[in-house]
Amino acid sequence: MQRLIINADDFGFSREVNEGIIEAHQFGTVTSTSIMSNERFFEHAVDLYPKTLGIGIHLNLTWGNTLTNGKAFDKKNKYRAVLGTINKNFVRKELEKQIERVFEVGITPDHLDSHQHLHAFQPITNIVIDLAKEFHIPKIRWQKEKTTLPFPIQPFINQQIINWNMKKCPLTTTDNFFGTLYTGRPAMKHFLSYLNFKGSAEICSHPGKKSYVEKDKLYKTREREFKILTSENFKNKIQEKNIQLISFREL
Repeated sequence: MQRLIINADDFGFSREVNEGIIEAHQFGTVTSTSIMSNERFFEHAVDLYPKTLGIGIHLNLTWGNTLTNGKAFDKKNKYRAVLGTINKNFVRKELEKQIERVFEVGITPDHLDSHQHLHAFQPITNIVIDLAKEFHIPKIRWQKEKTTLPFPIQPFINQQIINWNMKKCPLTTTDNFFGTLYTGRPAMKHFLSYLNFKGSAEICSHPGKKSYVEKDKLYKTREREFKILTSENFKNKIQEKNIQLISFREL
């Protein structure tokens, strides 16, 4: 049987994102989310969070302020992460605090993933795996997505690098992963194509209600993705294929 996790990233980023995720879950498609514990609307997300929704932690080293010292993240963190030059001690301390904050509000996360997929790059990969074991979080997103041309060249190259970096996963994860290549370019045909897989799969999504948060590069497409996830067409295709919708805790 096909088993599918539809995970909505960025829970806690804004009211519009939080509300879109919850509504898509109530509609019956989104089964999982990942929360950003350092973001401004973390408490709002916690207040909205229903126990029927699977939840992980969206580890973050680039948006908002750190929990370590309250200052804004260095704008160069993303590039340092990709190049492997980011400070390991800082990464461990910051991500540890982000995980601890989720436990402190009474939520037991079922998986770890990361904003902008930075745990695909060393030394962050090993740090995240170590923290998962330390906090007894046995499941993780392993964002190896199959790539076949034609794709816009930059997303294709980015995914090839991620696939090269992510060797055999040491924690429980899905057999398949979808969503990175078309981030920022959502279309129904892409989401329908994700339903063609064997075993288990995760669809990474970024839904939200309409907003104008300029630092959010996806603010123009979150509502479009929300409409796809709350469309009867998409929901019916899942049912027609007898795909079982699960969260990471059922994986």
